[in-house]
Amino acid sequence: MKILQMSYKKRGNIEFVFEDFPHSKVTMAPIKGYYFVRTIKWSRRDRAVTRHDLEKFEWAANQALGTTAFYRKRKAFHIPSSP
Repeated sequence: MKILQMSYKKRGNIEFVFEDFPHSKVTMAPIKGYYFVRTIKWSRRDRAVTRHDLEKFEWAANQALGTTAFYRKRKAFHIPSSP
């Protein structure tokens, strides 16, 4: 999933806008060296976000930030496939 916009926020959080959800903002927070989805400011102009979408958000963000080594070490790791 392509990242359209990325901006840094307080306390290490980073806000992303992804190509499949251009009107929604995804806030990610750091934990154990990688980033996970904390909140989504979802817009009705975008389709509903699924669990699979959340995994794709996390994988794309961690790839962009260079933290995939830490992300791979989490308990429930698997690389999300493209639809």
